[in-house]
Amino acid sequence: MMRLFTLLLLGALCFAPMAQSDDDNGIMGNYHGSFENEEWADYYIRAQIVAITKTDHRAVIFVGDSEENATRREMRGTTEENGSITFENRFSIRSLKDTFLLQATVENEVMKGSFTAADDESAPARDFVLNRVFLTPPSLGAAVPEDGILLFDGSNTDLWERWPLGWCLTGENAMEVCGSSFKTREDYGSGLYHVEFRTPFMPTSRGQGRGNSGVYLLGRYEVQVLDSFGLVPKDNLCGGIYQFAVPAVDAVLPPLQWQSYDIQFSAPQFDEEGNKTKNARITVVHNGHTIHDDVELESGTPGGVSDQETTAGPLLLQDHGDRVQFRNIWFKPEK
Repeated sequence: MMRLFTLLLLGALCFAPMAQSDDDNGIMGNYHGSFENEEWADYYIRAQIVAITKTDHRAVIFVGDSEENATRREMRGTTEENGSITFENRFSIRSLKDTFLLQATVENEVMKGSFTAADDESAPARDFVLNRVFLTPPSLGAAVPEDGILLFDGSNTDLWERWPLGWCLTGENAMEVCGSSFKTREDYGSGLYHVEFRTPFMPTSRGQGRGNSGVYLLGRYEVQVLDSFGLVPKDNLCGGIYQFAVPAVDAVLPPLQWQSYDIQFSAPQFDEEGNKTKNARITVVHNGHTIHDDVELESGTPGGVSDQETTAGPLLLQDHGDRVQFRNIWFKPEK
């Protein structure tokens, strides 16, 4: 299959400064950096810090001799009186076949810590410093192609119909879920769909109640939208295709940060009698990472406009009760 990915995928996620949202607690997010000791200078380390209440946090630490071979470890933090967050736990690093004591503190958007041998207090500590970073997907803000159709640019919702009520336009060229799903008035079929979205900050919510929405191609095939930052990918989490496919990699960004879907979709085909001759297929690039590569879909997913498949249908953005925002939506038909 021709890789879309001439696509706008000009590389991996890019680092960029970003103003904090008023809801941003200044702690949650991605932390990147390195070890300071020469012995571990080439080792890979990064962290995801997830808000689990308004004051409590969970850290997901990745350490290894490479990104692909990194060990993933979760731990609960302790909030200190000065507002800093401390983490401490044993950490078995697969590539070293050894166990360490990890101690770290997060303060002023910097995570500092060390690994010490769990069974040898005299061994030197391996210190690291990670800084909070904001990752910009390479296709974020991508302009509609010359032969594409601009579906939403923030100025109006003329190409959309309320289903059943309406959504709210924001001052950031976006529309926000506020009481109903939203679908295009026209039907679209095979081609490239570009959608940008942002989940709200809901630290006290859990599971499917945390920034839930969905992008339905043809109104029938859903790519999940959810704040599942810091979780292992599943078919019912962000980027998942419910009951069909789990994302190949974790590409989810924290809440309040704009994300992108670039979806190459091939509609099912039917003969003159209406019998299906070919299943739908889908490739999804989430924030610059291919999370589904030419996945075959034997049917639609639950919750769409119909369980009957077709060659064309509306683009549906789902209301699931959370104030998810969408912007810069366009479609390039397949030739």
